[in-house]
Amino acid sequence: MRIPSSSRLMAGIVATRKSRTEMRCGSESINRGELPGDDMAHRSNLFGILVAFSLSIVSWSGATGQSSTSSTENEAWPEAAAHVQLRSNWRVLSFVGLEQAAGYPFQQWYVAAGIGRQIKPILRPHWANIDPDKEHYVLLGAGYEYLRTTHSGELSNENRMTFDMTPSFRPASRLLLRDRNWTELRWINGNYSTTYRNMVAAEVDLRIHGIRFTPFGTAEFFYDSPKHSWDQEWYTGGCQLPYKRVFMLETYYRREHCATCTPQNWNAGGVTLNFFFADRK
Repeated sequence: MRIPSSSRLMAGIVATRKSRTEMRCGSESINRGELPGDDMAHRSNLFGILVAFSLSIVSWSGATGQSSTSSTENEAWPEAAAHVQLRSNWRVLSFVGLEQAAGYPFQQWYVAAGIGRQIKPILRPHWANIDPDKEHYVLLGAGYEYLRTTHSGELSNENRMTFDMTPSFRPASRLLLRDRNWTELRWINGNYSTTYRNMVAAEVDLRIHGIRFTPFGTAEFFYDSPKHSWDQEWYTGGCQLPYKRVFMLETYYRREHCATCTPQNWNAGGVTLNFFFADRK
């Protein structure tokens, strides 16, 4: 059985940023105030390009659904997330999303919330990131997810408790490496099981014409306790575009493979809208 998951963003529950990190790079201040006219025009153009690319990913997922083989299907994966930074190094994340297959009887919607704790801010000089989970060496988190899935006419309900630890490293000022270790306690229609997931990630901060964006890639591997095997792999590539300190658009392509699942392979096009809030009391 395919293991659907909304936990790609859950690592974000485990961090918050110190205000002093905002000035780690002098040129970063341009992203916090008003931009010159040319830079604002470049930002608007790049934002429009990413939005168009996001829509094309979703359209591609639907258009290619009819041509997929019996063991490979396609899906669109829209999602929205709210990141709330609290005082004393605590953070809350909530999100909702949908996985919709094209030309195949699979649909899943999910909602989740979690709380997390940061440990040790990254002090090496680098561009401060809109996403606070990228500002600390160790991230710890716990959360709850509810998933409702319809697969080939069969309905299933799943409740999850999740626990994760994510060490992060910056071998270079613009390069971030992460290794997320994730455990899920799962109740699917009342049947209990556990899944362990390990995701390695790399991303690079870039700026063109004053516009900040972050290409990224991840590889994630699943250990299914009922099957006693590493039976699933996800490979993802995408790009993040922040806007000021309140919003980030993320688009990506994901290839999923599971030798024991039906279907065995998925091509997923995803779009995530991230909103960031801070407790300033």
